[in-house]
Parts: sequence; C-alpha cells; structure tokens
Amino acid sequence: MLSASKLNRKSDDDFEDHFPYPTCWHDNARRQLLLSPFRERDLNPEGFDSKLKFWVDLIEKYCIYKGDASFSKSELKSRFTRNDRVPSCLDIVLSHMEKQKIVCDRRDYEFDRNSTWTGWAAYKLIKKPVLWAFEILKSNVVANKTSESHPVEYVHLNVLKNFCKQLHEILKKPPFLGKVQPYEVFATDVLKVMLLSDSCIKLCTEALHYERKISLSYKRTYNENSIYLIKVPADENELDIRITEGDLAMHNMSVIRMNLMGQLKDIEIKIEESTEKIRQYLQQNKRQMAKYQLRSKHLLERNYEKQSLALYNIEALLSSVEEAKHNNIILDAYKYGSKALHDILDASNLKYDNATEIISEVTETIETHKELEDAIGNANLNILASNEDDELERELAQLIKEENSKTDSKSVPVPSNIDTIKFQTMPVTDELVTHMLEKLEVEQESPSKKSEKLLQLNS
Repeated sequence: MLSASKLNRKSDDDFEDHFPYPTCWHDNARRQLLLSPFRERDLNPEGFDSKLKFWVDLIEKYCIYKGDASFSKSELKSRFTRNDRVPSCLDIVLSHMEKQKIVCDRRDYEFDRNSTWTGWAAYKLIKKPVLWAFEILKSNVVANKTSESHPVEYVHLNVLKNFCKQLHEILKKPPFLGKVQPYEVFATDVLKVMLLSDSCIKLCTEALHYERKISLSYKRTYNENSIYLIKVPADENELDIRITEGDLAMHNMSVIRMNLMGQLKDIEIKIEESTEKIRQYLQQNKRQMAKYQLRSKHLLERNYEKQSLALYNIEALLSSVEEAKHNNIILDAYKYGSKALHDILDASNLKYDNATEIISEVTETIETHKELEDAIGNANLNILASNEDDELERELAQLIKEENSKTDSKSVPVPSNIDTIKFQTMPVTDELVTHMLEKLEVEQESPSKKSEKLLQLNS
C-alpha cells in the first residue's frame, strides 16, 4: 500500500495535466497579470477583487487536490511559477486570507487548540509579539534568509473542516467504530479509504479529539509528544470517551497476543528447520549431531507449548472481557424492558385480581352462551325430525297409490281414505318392495313446492 507521501509525489509528476486550473490560467496574457504584483485597489477595484478571489479559490483547490490542509508560501511559489515568472502577489493574498480567518498560522492553530485560557493569553499578548519583533529584526539583518529557511506553514481552515467531516463519517463504520488501536495502524487503515497526507491525518485526528468526537493518548518521543493511541467511541452520544485503564489493559493484551502469535510462527519455522537438520545428520550418519539437534527440537516444542498456553489464556481473557461488555448491554436491555412493562401496567391499572375476575366473568358468559345454543339446537332438531317423518309417510303413500294404478296383476288394494293409512300396518310383499325401490326417484323440488303438492293430494 502506497503511503500518502508517495501518492502525493506521484501526483507531483503529472500535476500540470490533472490539476483543475481555471480557464483564464491558460491565457498567457491573463496569467502574466495574475502572477504580477497587486496595484493599488483604488485604481481598479474590480480587477483587484477579481485577482484576489482567483488566488483564494486556487489555493483552496490546491489543498483539496493534494489531500493536505497545510501549505506554505514557498510551496505556492514553487508550484505556480511559470516561465521563470514567480507569483509576486502572495503576500497580500495570504494577509487577506488571515484577516478573513480563511487560513491561520499552523503554530497558532495548534497552540490555540491545545492551550488553556491563561496559556493562550500569555502567548497572544507576550510571546507572539516578541517572536514577531525578533523575526522582523532577524529577517532585516540576514536579508530574508530566515523566512526562506524556516517558511511559515498555514492551515486552510475550511479544507481542514471538510476533511475532518469526511474522516468522522468513515470512523462511524467498521473497522474503526468502538476500537482502541495504535495511531500507526489507524493511519494505515485511513489511507486505504482516503487520500490524505500524513500531516493532514494528524491534523484531522487532533481536531476531532478537540471536538470530543474521538480520544487520543500521547507519549513522549524525541523530546515531543506524539500520538500513541486513538479511541473511536462505539456510541456517538457517549459522554465519557477518554481512554481508560481498562482500554490500556485491553490494548496491552492485544499487543502481547500479536507478539505471541509472531513468536509461535518463528518457533514453528525453527522446529521445521530442526527436523530437516536431524534428517540430514542421519543421512550423513552423524548420530551425535542428530541427538543434539533432537534435544534442541524438544526444547523448542516445550517452549511452543508454553507459548501456546499463554496465548490461549490471553485470548480467553479478551473473550471474557468482550462477553462481559455484551452481558452488561443485555442486562441494561432487561432493565429498560422491565421498567417499560411496569410503567404500562401501572398506567393501565392491570393487576392479578382484576385479571382473574375478568377471566372468570368471561368464562361464565361463554358457558351460558353455549348452554343457550345447545338448547336452541336440540329444539330445532326435534321439530325437523317430526316434520320429516310426516312428510316421508305422505310421499310413500303417494308412491304406493301411483304404483297400484300402473300394475294390475300385482296390484294391492288401497283404501279410499289415504289420510288414515298407516305405513306400519300395510301388508307389503317382497315383490312389491323390490318394485317400489326400482321406481323410487329423489325429488328435486323445494320444501315449499312439496307442501303445496301434499295439500293438493289431501284435497
């Protein structure tokens, strides 16, 4: 993976081909005018303001293009020199941008962000004026060599703000969210998703730390404080995002785990090499050397077992810590759920006695309704059965009457009074029953038509 500095050097080679210059820059006469010093604004206010706006916009585009919110005047001169014509208007441009708080001195930016009110006042009112007077005096004596050897570095505040916003959106997603990791690992992971310089990554992380969106831990190296650890909180609304002792312990255990894994890999390689040497000694009939190498192999294997056990214990501790965090979240969920349920029960006045009474009433009502349905159902069934028997008897009598009229030899005398016939007392032979069953048909008429037909027969 290329670092940001390598990527930026690569972009330097084809800067002219890819940088989004304004259209007016390609006009030679217009470019010469833009590179020339400013005239008095009273002579041409529109031209003065147009030229000033051109350089303000160009510097912002340049910072965005190179992925770095910091720059220097000498860098701008080197970048935008054309045909040995150096930009001679940058002093007024940078002074205007400082007054408008578009840019600021990087030393002032870092000091204002990290100092207390007392330190800020001492720096602004005492130290900075003295340094400024000393720089002026020294620059006059040394003929401006100081400014060239120690150029002032500026920070473009708007560009830095946009870079910080983009970086913060990235930190809300894995693998950054809720992790404590070394700054070097963090910077490497950021370079995989954003094209920023190392200096800009440092500026952005410190700015987010100042805004309490992430937490940083510093250590003293080479007589200066450098970023050691970075913590991205799992919850954006978390109040305390400081790196605690527990976070440091987890980080140290993770480092030890990585070291142990590396040691185990080295031991595995040594064991394989030792096994190969034993085979070679045996092939060469050097039994003493083979025995010595075998003892060394046994020592490596015992060391491997010890390191493996230590690695297992550390991983078990890390797993227990993670489980404890999840258990705490689960218990909090149980607590919130119990409170919500309790509030709902209190608001609805639901109690055990009330629920038992209501259930008992519902049970009694259902039983009463069931008894009523059974009673009504039985009454209807009896009525239907009685009417059905009478109707069947009438139909059978009609069929018998019809059969008697059709058959002469096998006729059966039928009394004239049909209404008084009882089916049970009528003499029926086997032949008659067989014949009746063969002629029997199912009527498709409705009950109302049947009743009308029966009335006609009765009449």
